[in-house]
Amino acid sequence: LAAAAAGDKVYAVGGGQIRQPVGGGWCDLNEAMASVEAFDPLLGAWAEVASMSVGRRCHSVAAVDGKIYAIGGLASGHQLLDSAEAYDPQTDNWQQVASMPQARHSHAVSAMGGKIYVSGGYFENVHAQGSGSSTVTVFDPQANTWTQVASMGRVRKYHSSAAIGGKLYVFGGLSDGAERTASVEAYDPTSNTWAQASDLPCARDSCVAVAL
Repeated sequence: LAAAAAGDKVYAVGGGQIRQPVGGGWCDLNEAMASVEAFDPLLGAWAEVASMSVGRRCHSVAAVDGKIYAIGGLASGHQLLDSAEAYDPQTDNWQQVASMPQARHSHAVSAMGGKIYVSGGYFENVHAQGSGSSTVTVFDPQANTWTQVASMGRVRKYHSSAAIGGKLYVFGGLSDGAERTASVEAYDPTSNTWAQASDLPCARDSCVAVAL
């Protein structure tokens, strides 16, 4: 699943769901959930809110100006998604926004400067033998448009990202050939350039990063 904070709550969005066991074993993990739940830290309680228009897993979410944006991922049946949608907690409603230039999953997403940066991921479905991506696209919620910026120095999928101090950082992940990496890169939107940062203490993938 993916999660982000908006207002005074944390929203858990979508995710994968295992089917009921058949013949003593588990079916393939290919059911994508559209449901969304909000956690209120003051009450210590979860509440269900409006569902997305489509189930998503291997997707990412980010919050900008009080809205939650769910981007890309895989629908049920391993269908690759280029779509994006925005949730408004004030109206408890999801609305479609502009789709990404290219569908992707297992990418990383972070908000910075009122825009959403989508990095890396797969351009094929989960069973394809194709390579991952090093490209980065940026969504401007005000203009409802996507723009491609400088690519990362290496392919990354199942990585994470976080923005702090006016820069975007990407951490770890898998490169082509499913090689796990400890590499960290920093993106400067002013110069539209990437630079190497200090490596993680150990290589890792499927990690999560947050700026605090």
